[in-house]
Amino acid sequence: MACNKETHSEHICALTARGEIDKVHQLTLQPTVECGNCGAKARDVDAVCDPVQLPEAGWLGD
Repeated sequence: MACNKETHSEHICALTARGEIDKVHQLTLQPTVECGNCGAKARDVDAVCDPVQLPEAGWLGD
């Protein structure tokens, strides 16, 4: 999904710029994608401008 003028206002970067921290917090719980532009991590591809799938995290230790 490409970022455009209509959808950008609901992306994490735009919400952060407007100070809507509570909304940003909800969008960033249990992230599955990262924005290729700004690095913001989100649960849903619709919350960032350039979504890149995060790798699955396996077991990280004993």
